[in-house]
Amino acid sequence: MTTLHSLPDLIHRYSVHHRISPDDPRIMQAILQTHTLAGPGFVVPVSDLRSEQFALLDARYHPRSLTYRVPMRERALAHHWSRAGSVLAEWSALDLLGLREFSAGADVTLLCSSNHRMATDSDAATVRRRRAHHDTSLLFVAERPVLVTDRMQTLSACLRSLQKKEHSWDTLAALDLDPVTVMSVQLIDRFCQVFRVSHDEIRQGLAKQFSARELRTLLALSNPRAESKPETILRLVAEEAVRDLPGIRLETQVPIYTDGSIGESGVIDKGKTILTVFDTAERTHKVGFQHDGEHHLQRSQRDKDAEISADVMALGWNQIRTSAGMLRKTAELKQRIRRAMVAAISRADGAA
Repeated sequence: MTTLHSLPDLIHRYSVHHRISPDDPRIMQAILQTHTLAGPGFVVPVSDLRSEQFALLDARYHPRSLTYRVPMRERALAHHWSRAGSVLAEWSALDLLGLREFSAGADVTLLCSSNHRMATDSDAATVRRRRAHHDTSLLFVAERPVLVTDRMQTLSACLRSLQKKEHSWDTLAALDLDPVTVMSVQLIDRFCQVFRVSHDEIRQGLAKQFSARELRTLLALSNPRAESKPETILRLVAEEAVRDLPGIRLETQVPIYTDGSIGESGVIDKGKTILTVFDTAERTHKVGFQHDGEHHLQRSQRDKDAEISADVMALGWNQIRTSAGMLRKTAELKQRIRRAMVAAISRADGAA
């Protein structure tokens, strides 16, 4: 579904309803009181715009400081449907394919017969020339056809877009890794999770499309179980904090059951009662990490989180819960993680 409306259709309806000429300037004035342009010939209701706060935050990381309040999906469809024969690519294709969390502040990209040009304002699209090697997938939105690049070509194009610094976002933490690498790992993590593809499938799909050497580096840092962008950051922070400690093995999506047993990473035993799932954990020394997103700010969720924390601590776990603010204080968080791990190792050595 989409809230996108054809501007000519709206003008016609206003004209018929008020019995005035479609050229009467009062019609556009009335429409723009409740709608805003999404692209050539299309509008969206003002009520569907992204918050100005989030749009301005994204603009801080946009390479040309462009601010996008119209959601990517509506911008992409408007530009695509207004240009016959075009194909949606890069971040706009990724959004339409179903992975939407990276695209809100990105440019719409169209492949067509025109020469390359970058979007210069929030009403424009980036245009690239369509080549013979571009494979497409056919989607339908509001019963209208939409052509997008296929998944692997979309992933490859998005990774190149990051390398060329044509798109970026707030990664929250100041890691030892460079920001382009961090964003690329976040993208691959979520791509694997959302589309249920493996690292091997990515290697095969990106063969001859993306540098094999650079892809090896990214896949070595990636974990396909990450369920959000901040979870990837938390894992990378934890890995950097303990990388020189011997015998430490961090895992992701580690289930803890009410009977105290620890499940297989990424697998839920339906025959047991789940207590919690650690985003990242070291099972031998019982140190677990969880990132609390915005929904954890709700009172009911805070009460539930407190109960879970009490239960896992009673089972001998040292639990570290993080927030966006804690990820931003990266050095402090690394120290906290390292202290917790060193203390756990010391307890184990003492018990032995």
